Amino acid sequence: MKMIDLSQEIFSGLPVYQGHQPTVVHRLRQVKELPDGRWTFAVNALFISDHCGSHTDSFIHMDPSPEAKDISQLPLDIFHGIGICLDLSAVPPGEFITRADLQAALSRAGLQLPPRGTVLIYTGHYERTFPTPAYNARHPGLNREAMEWLADGGVINVGIDCPSVDVEPHQGAEWKPAHAVCRERQLLNTENLGDLRPVVGQEFYYLGLPLKIAGGTAGPIRAVAIFPEEGDSDARLWPFSRTPRPSLGV
Repeated sequence: MKMIDLSQEIFSGLPVYQGHQPTVVHRLRQVKELPDGRWTFAVNALFISDHCGSHTDSFIHMDPSPEAKDISQLPLDIFHGIGICLDLSAVPPGEFITRADLQAALSRAGLQLPPRGTVLIYTGHYERTFPTPAYNARHPGLNREAMEWLADGGVINVGIDCPSVDVEPHQGAEWKPAHAVCRERQLLNTENLGDLRPVVGQEFYYLGLPLKIAGGTAGPIRAVAIFPEEGDSDARLWPFSRTPRPSLGV
């Protein structure tokens, strides 16, 4: 199978959302040969937010209910499945992505919303601005109607190549409408994806497993798109993602 990395690299100075822990990767120990012939080992120390780089939010990020689940409590089955990537790069920075925008992109690509699957939103924001300060300054995001339409279509995870699924800077009467719909509909959202150009307009198998952080408001992920190798006729491997997805159970 062919695997395409959709993740951001984690490095010191990685752009983070305003108010989050700055990202620091510090070499704590170097490899050294000791006089007696033994070796020491290189070790890094990481100082990061749980929303560092490519990550998926848990429900405690947006829901104060005691029943809301942290990232370690969510079942692994909901972090993989059929995925598609829609081209919304024509939406200007700082503007809403609407339901009509999504429907038009879906039609252009000749795709269908994947039941209990993942929809990735390509805006072009990552390659235009990352890792400059402009990355956090102004980008598109989904409005309430757009996110509700995806939820109504059976999608369980919405990813984007921006710091947030919500528009920046904020506009409209409702605060963070895309996150609000995720809370109401128990919909995952994945943010800070990297270069999505290799998968735009395509269907693939998506995998984005989060770190198992106790009490995690999110989990950094290694997001990948998986395609069968050209000419691969092994039906056991593809499309293995066509099996029904389990319920979120939250």
